Amino acid sequence: MRAVRYLPLALVACVSPPAPKYQPAIGNTELLLKQSTKLGVGKFSAAPGVSNHSLSVRGSALTGGSDGTFSTYLQDAMISELQTSARYDASSQLQISGVLTRNELSSGVSTGTAAMGAEFALTRNDQVCFKKTLVADHNWESSFIGAVAIPAAFTNYPTTVQKLLGELFADPDFIAAVRTGSGSPGN
Repeated sequence: MRAVRYLPLALVACVSPPAPKYQPAIGNTELLLKQSTKLGVGKFSAAPGVSNHSLSVRGSALTGGSDGTFSTYLQDAMISELQTSARYDASSQLQISGVLTRNELSSGVSTGTAAMGAEFALTRNDQVCFKKTLVADHNWESSFIGAVAIPAAFTNYPTTVQKLLGELFADPDFIAAVRTGSGSPGN
């Protein structure tokens, strides 16, 4: 009888859902609305050794974006943020690209943690005008019970992406590069 009672908890540990649909952050939209320049989004990839296809949490695995990778998830999140603030133009001379440098997710007994890092590059007509590696960390209340902790980890992952993009949009060097890079070729 005791084994039957704990069976549902054991089954929770065998799931591999895709990362939740990304929702732009209000703070990120506000930061982007301060810019008048539209940006395009170039290629995003992952550095060697970085978890790009799945993140394991207590025997369950969170999988990446539309193509199964977290670098594409980050790329799609960037496009979503820019579209929400009406700052996206696929054909813009200014293109933002990135390389995923860190991607971690865990759910402890009382606290869950996630960390994401990326090296972002802003180019204007294929000339780099900004390049910087940024990292964002996120913590939330977790649980000893896997049926609570695993979904909490999976639903908190996008918040880490929001924070990372917020770091980029608030970065003074990025803001300056967008402003300078948006001028005419002679400026």
